Amino acid sequence: MTDPRVDLLAELADPLRLRVIDRLTVQGPATVSELACDAGVSMSHLSNHLRRLREAGLVRVERSGRQGVYEIADPGLEALIPMLDAITGRGTGKPDRHGRDSRTCYRHLAGPLGVELYRALRERGAVAPGPDGIVELGPRAGPAFAALGVATDPDPGDRRRFAFECLDATERAPHLAGAMGDRVAEALFGKGWVEPVAGARTVRVTPAGARGLRRTLRAKVRADA
Repeated sequence: MTDPRVDLLAELADPLRLRVIDRLTVQGPATVSELACDAGVSMSHLSNHLRRLREAGLVRVERSGRQGVYEIADPGLEALIPMLDAITGRGTGKPDRHGRDSRTCYRHLAGPLGVELYRALRERGAVAPGPDGIVELGPRAGPAFAALGVATDPDPGDRRRFAFECLDATERAPHLAGAMGDRVAEALFGKGWVEPVAGARTVRVTPAGARGLRRTLRAKVRADA
């Protein structure tokens, strides 16, 4: 008799299928074209992988007009993916950060800036991560996030997960993902503390942003040239 855990892990072992699951658990439902765009592949290349995920019961598709909208079918994946990130991140060494750019990961901040912001939020008692990678609000969440202009109340209509750790691909350390991670990024862009670099996912910290983040979170950040 086949161990069902082996079947599950076999479906997640393919990099593209795992990326689809990551995208759906982080950002919520998406069309095939959105998934293909985020993964950087053609829709025809993606279609067979989506079929396998449907047949495995990991995703489901609902019709919205002429488009199919995919979403996670098994809520257990929303706990499994951050846990896998936490497990795999424990065994990695510290990277050489020289020359690494900060960037966006979906709609939240990643790279050196994202990792440092998450560290500062933990130290300020704004967030409290669990061993499974799920993040709860900490005892000082209100004033810490208010200083950034970020609301902490969950939005009942938001289909994104509220907050969880995302293992940073270059820093080998977690940054903040989910709705709260997105809100932090939106607030910092809105304040002009962080700016996107044209034509790239790269972001830069402005002089005002470096001063503001040091003042509000005691974050160890410097303005980018």
